[in-house]
Amino acid sequence: MSASARVSASRNQLAARPYAISAGEFVRFGVDTNDDVVAGVVRAVVAEGGEGCDIFRHGLGEEETETLRLFAMRRTLHGRRQSSLGLIYEAIDGFALLPRLDDVPWDSWLKAALFEARSLGADFAMIARRFADMASATAVARLGVAAEAMNRIDDLSQCRIAEVSTSHGIGFVETLIFRDTAARGLLGGLYGAPRMTDHQVEYGPKTNLAQLTVNLADALDASGTVVTNPISQDQLAATSFSLTTSGSYLPTAGCLSFTADGADSGPSFTAFVAELPDDADVAALAEAAADTNDQAAFYEGRRLIMLSPQPSFDENMDVVIDFREYTDLARSALLDPATR
Repeated sequence: MSASARVSASRNQLAARPYAISAGEFVRFGVDTNDDVVAGVVRAVVAEGGEGCDIFRHGLGEEETETLRLFAMRRTLHGRRQSSLGLIYEAIDGFALLPRLDDVPWDSWLKAALFEARSLGADFAMIARRFADMASATAVARLGVAAEAMNRIDDLSQCRIAEVSTSHGIGFVETLIFRDTAARGLLGGLYGAPRMTDHQVEYGPKTNLAQLTVNLADALDASGTVVTNPISQDQLAATSFSLTTSGSYLPTAGCLSFTADGADSGPSFTAFVAELPDDADVAALAEAAADTNDQAAFYEGRRLIMLSPQPSFDENMDVVIDFREYTDLARSALLDPATR
């Protein structure tokens, strides 16, 4: 079999093994059997050398690209959990095989992989050589920028990744960032052309907000009435509280959310779990949220849980959910000492 045929077979194998939605969960992270399958594909392609990597990369479609990117992200967290340099190398290999420069999360997950590699004693020069054997010339140049930036990074949070610890083990929360896109492009991406300042949403709760969110999500799953989706960082929209504020979002020390899909095609809702600043009137916010758009809200101390129906695409149908059945679950999650 020719190299081209072998690479094509590897690409077909990748296309046949997309991840489920749950694989995007980095707080309640669990090993997926698909990880080892995709790892085998990556190793087979890398073994074909630079030409085989180019053939593989240029033939990837959007779905295969997303599978490969998700694999590399998952390997980064798995490597952190296992303190495994081998898993981190597999993550970086996965990033190297992505077809376009913008497919790689350079400022977050790729830097996080480099951060973890450095903490495990990796040689950046060796990583750069290995990356150069697989990646495009523009990606190799961009890796050099990321590696140079590591000289100024001494905490994972500087990679736009917050590490959390819950009953599911170590997890990652990727922090939100809103960029000015006017100066984007190859030169802007590589060399930092002038542009407006990026806005990063901070994540720095004083309590274990991730554990609180996990408690609620796990309890909802156990109820059998809904199926919850991955947890990620979010913001509290001011319109959810019928308040006039100085901005579109309420300030928080941290906010996570997940969607919950109703079983048997029932209605879905979003659960927001937030820690408010010390000067916030959390009781008033909870009352305002509960009086707005058929929502439910629960609080304890500075922490707030808000359940909000997802809008229906049918203009003739109002989504109304009886959240009373979840009251005990929300309050139990808030009172768990492990979340303090």
